[in-house]
Order: sequence, then C-alpha cells, then structure tokens
Amino acid sequence: MANVQLIQVGERAGQRLDNFLLSYLKGVPRSRVYRMIRSGEVRVNGSRRRPNSRLEYDDQVRIPPVRIEERSESAAPPRSWLNDVRNSVIYENENLLVLNKPVGTAVHGGTGESFGIAETLEQAFGTADMQLAHRLDKATSGCLVIAKNRSTLNRYHDAFRNNDIKKTYDVLVEGGWPKELDSVDARLERFHLANGERRVRVSEAGQRSRTAFDVVARCNRATWLLARPVTGRTHQIRVHATFAGYPILGDRKYGNRKFQPRASRMMLHARALELPDIGEVNAPVPSAIVSYWERLAQAD
Repeated sequence: MANVQLIQVGERAGQRLDNFLLSYLKGVPRSRVYRMIRSGEVRVNGSRRRPNSRLEYDDQVRIPPVRIEERSESAAPPRSWLNDVRNSVIYENENLLVLNKPVGTAVHGGTGESFGIAETLEQAFGTADMQLAHRLDKATSGCLVIAKNRSTLNRYHDAFRNNDIKKTYDVLVEGGWPKELDSVDARLERFHLANGERRVRVSEAGQRSRTAFDVVARCNRATWLLARPVTGRTHQIRVHATFAGYPILGDRKYGNRKFQPRASRMMLHARALELPDIGEVNAPVPSAIVSYWERLAQAD
C-alpha cells in the first residue's frame, strides 16, 4: 500500500485525468480508478475534477494510498492476442499508427477484462510511449488511432475533442430508414444503472449531439447506412439510431434483442478517419457484416 502522492503533471499536460491515472497506476483496476475520481479521493490542485477534465502543465494531482496488484501470469495477454494487435495495423508513420480494431477487443482493461489494447501496446510494439488517441466500444470494430509520442497525442486529443477529424461508420439498422432523415440532432446525457453500468439517453439536460446519416442499401427488414458523427459523444450513433426508431442490429444495450436472424455482433464498424496531414485511412468492412447483410437481403 503506497502513501499519498502529489504528482506534478508537467509534460503530460493536455491528458485527461482518467487517462493520466490509468497510465500512472498500472495494475490498479480501471473500476477502482474511476471510483477514486468520483468519490473525491483524487484531487487536482485540491479540488475535485471530472474524469474527462484536461490537465495543465502546473497542475498537481493528489493520488490516495492504493494497492497496486501485480497481474498474474494468467492475466498476461497470450501471444496470439499480441499477434492479432500487431497484424491489425492498417497505417503507420513516425508519429502514429492506426489499427483495425477487431470486434470484441476492449481498448482498456477493466470490469470483466484483464487487459485491453492500451495495456498491451508496449508488449506488442516494444515501446512504452504509445497511447490511445481516442476510444472505440468493445463491440465496435474499425479505425483506432495510437499516438507514438506526447506531442502527437496532445494534437490528436485536441483534434478529436474539437471534432476536426471526420469519422465514417458502416451501420446496419432494423427497418426502413427514411431517405429524407439525413441527420439526428438530439441531446445526449450519460447516466448509470443501479448496477453501475454506464448508459446514455436522449435528454434535454444532455450535451448537444448530432449524427449525419446516408442510406447505402435497403432490404425488406433493414437498411445499410453510413453514419458520420458531427459531435463525439459516448454511444452517440447507437443512441441516435434507436431514438430515430431504427436500432442498430446486434446492439445488446440499445437494440432489439428479439430480432431474427440474430446478429453475431453489433453491426457497427468505424470504416474511415480523415486524419490531419495524412488524409483518409480506411478499415475494410468485416466479412461478418457483409455476410449478415447478404443473408437479410436474400430473405426478401
């Protein structure tokens, strides 16, 4: 058990408080880190902060005594996991790389997850400096940006936060999405269920949120869309699609679990990112999405 620590942010300025702590407290469960922030055990310059608040160069972070459990061998990522991460690289230069994140792969370890991509980057690529520039849900596949150095991380954090990076997703939804419904503009609010699970809902008390949609193809019971989030809220595309009346197929949180044939995964894929000074980077549409769509279309 360590003593109370007072940490100067310094060169890690611009990082979110939660990411700062997760990086500093390696081995501490993700759920414990967020609990420390919510309870006020963690203080920045003597005050409480939200998990997503950005730290400044002169900030001082108070970290309470916390037991850092050593990960057991059974929790170490298998070689096949590391190979999958290495083989998922679809773009790389001296400052960053982009992964085609497989569906079902968590970006962070936490509740129910011994490890995620963030915790295995050093083992996969041999450097401790790599960090996630943004996030994707475990159930979503596609483009995920990894920064190789602090300056690139800060630049991309700003770009994602300011919605300067254009994002395009492939989405299969239930029902016949109207052609004239080219966007959904509805405020989104995060909340927690009684069991602590994080959810998002449409609420006037929430943050302004907008997603643009284009119809790619139709069949009798479903529509293939391209979704372009104009803002970057948690679960934004998923909640906006359900709010419009056309939930994403295979979405176990916000979708219709009774839909048949049952989808093997959530039909949401981060197809493309328009990156500064690089241009568009694309992740091929997974075969599971293509084959499921063909199955739906053939049933017409």
